[in-house]
Amino acid sequence: MSKKHREAVRKQFTKTAEAFSKFAVRDTPEVVAEKVEFARPRPTDLVLDVACGAGAFVLALAPRVRFAHGIDLTYEMLHQARQFQRARQISNVSFEAGEAEQLPYPDAAFDLVTCQCSLHHIPKPQVALKEMLRVMKPESRLLIIDTLAPESDAKFELHNRIESVRDPSHTLSLRLTTFLEMFEAHGLEIVRQTLRRRQRFFNHWMRRAGLEPKHKRHQEVRKLMEDSIPGDRAGFSAQVQGDDILIVHNEGMFLLARPLVSGRSQVVGGEQTKKQT
Repeated sequence: MSKKHREAVRKQFTKTAEAFSKFAVRDTPEVVAEKVEFARPRPTDLVLDVACGAGAFVLALAPRVRFAHGIDLTYEMLHQARQFQRARQISNVSFEAGEAEQLPYPDAAFDLVTCQCSLHHIPKPQVALKEMLRVMKPESRLLIIDTLAPESDAKFELHNRIESVRDPSHTLSLRLTTFLEMFEAHGLEIVRQTLRRRQRFFNHWMRRAGLEPKHKRHQEVRKLMEDSIPGDRAGFSAQVQGDDILIVHNEGMFLLARPLVSGRSQVVGGEQTKKQT
């Protein structure tokens, strides 16, 4: 990650740490619980959550695993995470500062590595993916959760333009097909996969980015979103509701593993799988 983009990410999430913690749909108790169940954590797992933000997912995993680490680039996010940890008196968690593209951990250290809703902030997601694979044990699992951009070129461009105007640290939301190609290129098998439509209100979404209606960028994004409604030109399924807009983010959830060697079996979340080659 370039120094310029690193500072853009830190500036954005330092400014929005408190609002992000309050208004992120991905961090509601119901959604977090759903994602924990999807990950199928084990009591013996040593876990790493990459780009952990305010730590909601790490803290939710903690009662189900041996120990969970969260790493994030933004110090204010880590401060929020540690505050939540103290308030909930969770001891088997630690939060560290660092980059997804240069993880400060040894090879083959973790049983479960997770990264949610963060790859679209990373200029070279394939580099971050390689780092996550480096710190995974041979028979560990990788959980990737992220928003999905439309497959159509025209919708893809407008979708990412709206995201970038709203949040300067946004780089690119990827298509589902791009994720699948990336997983295949790195020799990963999909253990579980699901797609979700996450509804949220535009005004909360903007507030999470630190933008109020009086701000120029808020007004610019609002106009782009309103103009996209006929024909769903940006893939947000946007609908005006009073003075707000209901939008949808399509989200992919992928639990991944390396292929098993011949005749060896692996237990995934209590279910045994076996592959013959």
